[in-house]
Amino acid sequence: MHIGAKIRLLRKERKVTQESLASYLHISSQAVSKWETGASSPDIDLLPRIAIYFNVSLDQLLDFEQRRVTAQINAILDECEEQSQGDPNQAETFLKSALERYPNSDLLLVRLLYALQEQNGDHRRSSEILEIGERLLTWTQEDEIRIDVYRILAETCAGLGEDAMAEYYLSKIPALSFFSYEIAAAVRHGKARLEQIALAEGLCIDKLVCLLAMRKEEETDPVRRNVIDRQAHELLSYLRRYPSYREPARIMEWHWDNGNIMQIYQ
Repeated sequence: MHIGAKIRLLRKERKVTQESLASYLHISSQAVSKWETGASSPDIDLLPRIAIYFNVSLDQLLDFEQRRVTAQINAILDECEEQSQGDPNQAETFLKSALERYPNSDLLLVRLLYALQEQNGDHRRSSEILEIGERLLTWTQEDEIRIDVYRILAETCAGLGEDAMAEYYLSKIPALSFFSYEIAAAVRHGKARLEQIALAEGLCIDKLVCLLAMRKEEETDPVRRNVIDRQAHELLSYLRRYPSYREPARIMEWHWDNGNIMQIYQ
């Protein structure tokens, strides 16, 4: 059951009209109607007020099939990669269409930030990156996403010449953040341990690719430069084993092959 269907069920059980709910939330009744038909979903900041209105917990309100939704979003990301073929403009169009259905998806919004950043050449795109990034930071519970957003915002501000804001976002990125994943892996077992190991591996590989890029910049021997190239591609190939890192690895590999990998880290 999607969130709109749940709202409709609660509304019918309590004999409440769409107009009454809309008035309480200070929105239009048409917006409520779109939720209930599945045409759109309520903004995340409205969910606590909706739960209060129906006197239910957020867990009760959000009892739709989260695993099904996650699977659908992962399928959308795979389709985006297949259709865009590395073209950030096509990826942007595809993702914005998908976000009409899942407006508060962390994964879709982060992928959109990647697409916007790849083609960031004007003030409008920079403003959009900053707006989406700040909005995403207000609700995401995923540390890796939060750190990635801080990185993107720092890079965007630096590109705008806003060095103070770039430093502010950089200060939010914890040093050696992957250590927490290592500790968690050490004390957990089974699937939970494997998940933490994957997170730590992903962050370590990202750092190793960055170091290889800097080493390649200093290397003058063409044979050694070719060895470094192979090492980077092997690391990124390994990283693509994990669905959550598949798209970042593709972007990193594209930048590596085009000789501008360090743009990601600047």
